[in-house]
Amino acid sequence: MSNNWSRAIITSPAERIAQWVSRVAVAPLFLLASAVAASATPVIFNQPFSAKAGDVISLTGTGFGAAPQIFLKPAHQTKPLAIPTLRGQSTSVAFQVPKGQVFDVYEIWVSDGSTTSAHVLINAPHPMQFSDQEVMGGMLFRIFGRNLYVNGTTPKVAFVDTQTNTSLAATVNTSASNDAYQLYLIAPSGIAAGRTYKLVVDNGYGSTTADNTVLGRAIGVDHFGVRQAWGVDFIYQNGPGYKAGVAGTNENDHHVYDVTSDPSLNVHAKGDGVTDATWAIQLAINTAASHGGGLVYLPAGTYRLASPAGVGLTLKSGVMLKGHSAADTKIVYGPTTPQGSSYQFFAIYWPPGTNLSGITDLSLQNVDKTSQIVVSSTVNHGSASKIALLRVNWDLGSGQSINLQGDKIAIVTCTIKQSPNSQNPNANGASGVGPIIIQQASNFLFFQNMVSWSSGQNQMDSLTNAVIEGNHFTRNADLMVATSAQTSWPYPYGTNPITVGAVVERTPGRQVSVNFGKNLVINSNIFDTAGNALKYNWDDGETVLSEGGGPNPRTDSGTATSATALSIADDSRCTGVCSWNYYPNSVVSIVSGAGAGQIRHIVSRNNNTFTIDQPWDVIPSPGDRFAIDVPSLENALIRSNTMSGNPRGIVLWAGTFLNTSIFSNAMTDNGGVIVRPDQRAMNGTNGAQFHFGRVHNI
Repeated sequence: MSNNWSRAIITSPAERIAQWVSRVAVAPLFLLASAVAASATPVIFNQPFSAKAGDVISLTGTGFGAAPQIFLKPAHQTKPLAIPTLRGQSTSVAFQVPKGQVFDVYEIWVSDGSTTSAHVLINAPHPMQFSDQEVMGGMLFRIFGRNLYVNGTTPKVAFVDTQTNTSLAATVNTSASNDAYQLYLIAPSGIAAGRTYKLVVDNGYGSTTADNTVLGRAIGVDHFGVRQAWGVDFIYQNGPGYKAGVAGTNENDHHVYDVTSDPSLNVHAKGDGVTDATWAIQLAINTAASHGGGLVYLPAGTYRLASPAGVGLTLKSGVMLKGHSAADTKIVYGPTTPQGSSYQFFAIYWPPGTNLSGITDLSLQNVDKTSQIVVSSTVNHGSASKIALLRVNWDLGSGQSINLQGDKIAIVTCTIKQSPNSQNPNANGASGVGPIIIQQASNFLFFQNMVSWSSGQNQMDSLTNAVIEGNHFTRNADLMVATSAQTSWPYPYGTNPITVGAVVERTPGRQVSVNFGKNLVINSNIFDTAGNALKYNWDDGETVLSEGGGPNPRTDSGTATSATALSIADDSRCTGVCSWNYYPNSVVSIVSGAGAGQIRHIVSRNNNTFTIDQPWDVIPSPGDRFAIDVPSLENALIRSNTMSGNPRGIVLWAGTFLNTSIFSNAMTDNGGVIVRPDQRAMNGTNGAQFHFGRVHNI
């Protein structure tokens, strides 16, 4: 799919609702009589980011009149151009940019013949996301967005101190792969630690200040290769006051602990693959943490965790667990004999609130072969921050997923695999969860990893500011000969039932499932399959899926009883304290009335009143209907990925998708691209409600 979809002629939300009502007989949840009402003056609600000479684009809004007039003024010209319309009505208008028009930032407005709309800009830069939320002078840095590098003109980027308004010029790396969607920079040398900077991007035709800011940091060394600015916070050597074996040495400067020989540890690990090393490693972790953090070092060898029910290793704030290399240093865990039904073992545990911790240059292996409850790693019932997995080879065996949540998580250059008899897929063959679960995570980096598994999906939900780049995901077909146990497995739409002796797979799941992602990059990954051709018994098998939560959408609806420039309320909902299916990152869409088509982000909720991030163009009237939901994708790039052998391709299904670009993906013997929002009546948390999925700037 091309980002040119953003320039397609799209009917207004009011028209789409009316079309939906004409096709589907449901309870009249939304009174649409006011959907055709118009503003007294033209107001543009939505326009594409980009356009060039000859492109056909559309604007949606209200009050355009029966015969809208379009005016276009290039930023570097003094006079506007009157542009013929291809199609026009009160809520939408389509037109073509003149074929000979010189590229520029285009200032566009609509007239109904007597009054004009406010002006909007097309081709202005839109910086949306940064590769890091913290920055050091001289650091490599990327901006993601739209119209960043256009028409061969080298852009300019300034870091502006929000306190002093001092502007520092970044250096654009002109030898890197810059384009309209990403821009490579070298941060200016004058960045000051602790100062907040706003970024101003000038693409040579216009300039825009990014909504997000970055925090300055002192220059440091990313010793372990986290590839994030916070990686410089890890302690990797002893302080000057510590002298090993010297009486009276300063133990507070002791930060590096060899688990096999450190003189300050009264228990040492053997690394022989037989002796239980759990307490020796844990003692070193605890001691390093008590000294403000440090490095717990495992020399080459195999270290056995005895794995009784409970927790194996509890990692602590400030501590990095490091092997000699993943090739020769291994931790093995998991039971070697069957355990009771109540058995649970957590190999690696980060307690909620852990800050700055990780594992590097190690192999870990679950040796259980019987699918007992072995959880490889988890942050249980809470979140952590600054968690790193670096150059780790992790064989999950039949155990459960790597499960992480929190802020600032980096998984870099790891190899992760899971066996076909993993625990997470459901017994009836339905999709479960594969080797990776990342949820409720912000500032997440998943870079140059290799992931292989057979059943279920890699689940990455509720991500904000995430980059999934340069990885290789391989699903094994996991074909099996069906027995009577598989005859109850469903097939899509009830067709082709499984018979004894048929060759099927347990479940294909998906390569990656991403729901409720905001500021998300999925770039230059390989998604392929191994073994036999994938055959599916469920209606899935997507390469990249985003489906608005599937059976658990984060959506609700209401009828306006009042509104201000920055709020909307539904006090008819109930008396007293009302319940809403409301989540962070929600947007509100006006779906009837003169303001139908407006979208705003909700910044807070007070019972039945929702406060929005910027004023309404047209304030909703009492009786206007609105819907709230968390976009399944917002400000997303799915680009330059290589996909092969997957039954389905990139599927955006049944959710709201805002500002999402899908382009330059190579698909061989693979499903294609499907974009399908939907608008339907449904039974939700609070009874009958309307699910209003929409697509904007795809």
